[in-house]
Amino acid sequence: MKVLCKFNNINQTTSETALRLKKYVSMPDGELDLETGKEYIVYGIEFRDNYPWLYICSEESDEYPRLFSAELFDIVDPTLSSYWSLSLPDTDNRQKSKLVFNEWATNPIFYEHLVDGDEWAASTFSKYKALINEEQQKAPSKH
Repeated sequence: MKVLCKFNNINQTTSETALRLKKYVSMPDGELDLETGKEYIVYGIEFRDNYPWLYICSEESDEYPRLFSAELFDIVDPTLSSYWSLSLPDTDNRQKSKLVFNEWATNPIFYEHLVDGDEWAASTFSKYKALINEEQQKAPSKH
């Protein structure tokens, strides 16, 4: 899945969207680490309040993806990665529904390990990042 950034500031969106996004993003000026007009590869999807949020690396060298609301993007290629599995919320509902690779989908604290620099999580994400990048490069662009 590929997306094209149309907003890099929450305040550029509608007031209703901005209000909802500010529940999850605490950037006083609304500025996000995204480049308007740039195409990004999506490494996973998480659903919050019935809206999709996309796991994206804003820089190619990023060691882990960060979540950005899908409303900040136009979809360039809607094809879901063949490496993704569905992860449903656990019984205490702390986890959100996600489409991510299997090791992430089956480990509720995978992302925390990844952000903390855990070696196994980092190498696992790096492997899937390369596979998904390769998959996307083979996909014909739809825009």
